Amino acid sequence: MWRLRLFFERIGWKPVAIAAAVLLALVAAGVAFAVMRGGDETATQDTETVAPEQSTNLYYLRAVAPETRVQGCSMWIRFIWKPDFHAEQYIDAPALITASGTGIQGTYEKRFGENGVSIELGPVSLAGGYQVWSAKVTAIDRDPPGNDTTVQAAPPTDSKCDTGS
Repeated sequence: MWRLRLFFERIGWKPVAIAAAVLLALVAAGVAFAVMRGGDETATQDTETVAPEQSTNLYYLRAVAPETRVQGCSMWIRFIWKPDFHAEQYIDAPALITASGTGIQGTYEKRFGENGVSIELGPVSLAGGYQVWSAKVTAIDRDPPGNDTTVQAAPPTDSKCDTGS
């Protein structure tokens, strides 16, 4: 005990008190950090619902200008999409194609092949004035494409059908 007293007399009480204060401040900062971080993590896990992340593959399709075939006042439209960035992973998978416009509206399922996917729709009537038909690939194997795949087709400008007026 007397050695401890001699030690304190030689260095003084001030440095010991300062060291104790620094140590106490570090312990208080650690406790404050633990409280701000959330404290008991088991209680927060019980009340929170963690939603699973959606995992979709990123791929792109290249839309080609539609091919049209006119016969009288009827027209057939062929929409075509070619594989682009990472689309090769979906070969032989089902593709959903959504079409809109008079006479073709609906959702169609086709197989996505090495050359892409295409669908021929029609006949559509050219009578009744100017119309626009469109189609887009909505999903391949339930994964949506990473780009807009909408393609539009319109009647030829030299159509000689009765417009009804």
